[in-house]
Amino acid sequence: MPLMSALYVGASGLQTSQNALNTTAHNLANVNTTGYTRQQVYQGNRELIKIGESYNNTLQSGLGVAYTDVRAVRDEFLDTQFRTESGRSAYYSTSYEVVQEINTLFGETEGTEFQTSLQNLRDSLENLAKSPADATVQAALVSTASQFLDRATAVYTDLQTYQENLNQQIKDQVDKINEYAENIAKLNLEITKYEVTGIESPNDLRDARDQLLDELSAYGKITYREDLYGRVKVFFEGVTLVDEDTTNPMEAKVLSGDEDSGFVTPVWTRYNDQAVFNDLQPINADIGSDNGSLKALYFSRGNQYGTWRDLQPETYDKTLNPDSRYEAYYEPGKTSFTGPQDFNISEIQAEFDNLIHNIVTKINDILTDNNTNKSPELFTRITTHNTETKTDYLTDTPSKDVEDKELDITIDGKRHINATYTIANLMINKDLLRQPTLISNGFLKSDQTVDYDKAKELADLFTTEKSTLNPNTVTKFAYEDYYIEIVNQYANVGNTYRSLTQGQEAAVLSIENSRQQIVGVSDNEELTKMIRFQNAYNASSRYINTVNSMLDTLLTSLT
Repeated sequence: MPLMSALYVGASGLQTSQNALNTTAHNLANVNTTGYTRQQVYQGNRELIKIGESYNNTLQSGLGVAYTDVRAVRDEFLDTQFRTESGRSAYYSTSYEVVQEINTLFGETEGTEFQTSLQNLRDSLENLAKSPADATVQAALVSTASQFLDRATAVYTDLQTYQENLNQQIKDQVDKINEYAENIAKLNLEITKYEVTGIESPNDLRDARDQLLDELSAYGKITYREDLYGRVKVFFEGVTLVDEDTTNPMEAKVLSGDEDSGFVTPVWTRYNDQAVFNDLQPINADIGSDNGSLKALYFSRGNQYGTWRDLQPETYDKTLNPDSRYEAYYEPGKTSFTGPQDFNISEIQAEFDNLIHNIVTKINDILTDNNTNKSPELFTRITTHNTETKTDYLTDTPSKDVEDKELDITIDGKRHINATYTIANLMINKDLLRQPTLISNGFLKSDQTVDYDKAKELADLFTTEKSTLNPNTVTKFAYEDYYIEIVNQYANVGNTYRSLTQGQEAAVLSIENSRQQIVGVSDNEELTKMIRFQNAYNASSRYINTVNSMLDTLLTSLT
């Protein structure tokens, strides 16, 4: 090999070793960087030149070493597995958080449990049965009933508020998903610029995109594929979210029929507001439908404020019913009750409201039975009052004792949701609050003697009156057992979610540990490589010095 060519060989060694050292230093600098993938240096021969031929071989001489490529070390199978399990983990952990919050709202772990209010009301009714004409006992009943209703209203209102909180979280997550999509599309464009030139590998840009895919996978079920130019096409719940450098954003939209609640539904606006999630698809690990925190929030929130009416048969009369003072008007919910398999707050509200409705209406019925003495109801509904005509909206009759609060009700053939005996529309009779002794009218016979049988019937309510929890069950429960069954129901669901959450977290951690063994940077390994490349650099430097010395000797001898 000519000595001048030998200098180029040595220079190639210097250049390649320097680039390898730079890559190693880059790895060490990002040893704690989230989402960073360690990079490996690939070296190869420069072009070989023919210098002659032997009997059966071509004689070639190399022109040195080449820095052929630097690649990020990733395992596509582990990436896919991690993102799938991460989505499942997010679904169950979010669902478990919802159940925990419901438990807190009912106060079963805070010392203010609703069950105490039930027991106090039962005790007051039993005391009344012993002394129906005792003014002190009567006053105690009215006071206890007021506390019972206040506590029930607080629980129901807190559930509504939590639904609104989940509704806002859904909006925020939809915005975040769209933000991820925009950033992935931008990275696709940047990566393509490097890929088409073939001069430099956009490894750091790929790392940023992979990190976005990792984070996006926690929000829902994603799939993706990469084309020849390095662009990734991302699908969310089977629909294109990112297509090369463009996006198909979703929207959290209030659909027709949901205006009263203001509850949003994630939809694809580009596809005529097609829902992102299929409400009828069961949650099943086998088909991969248990995936993503967005779906968990959407399903857990429910699609309405649940009331006792949601538990009624589909054949129930849905029109104005003049024969019942408790069922003035009924407009059905958007969907029928499904039960704890598709656990959501709307169903908890419906079951809880059903309990209160049954207690309230039964007490009123007994108190006003054969109402010859004009015994007042203990519980009344907040009047839907027309301030202009001074009449009730539904009955068009004179209205009194109007609450100051405005009711969310619509007139002229539209919704009158507050016109029935639901928690949201109940109050203690103001006449009894002013004069509790009026309740004694319900226990006076025509001869003005005390009706102990009616008082006992009132006291026996908590043991004799029974109803099923929801349309999917057949066992009937007394009032207190009914409430305990509500608590047990979501407690059992919560235990299931907790077990699944713990299992998923362990699975995600295991996969991530396996993935980090491949993509993670080991400082010991990188320091070893640095020493090796440094030695190679020094060897190339000595090689050049030797060739230079030979050239100097040769030129000196010729002069």
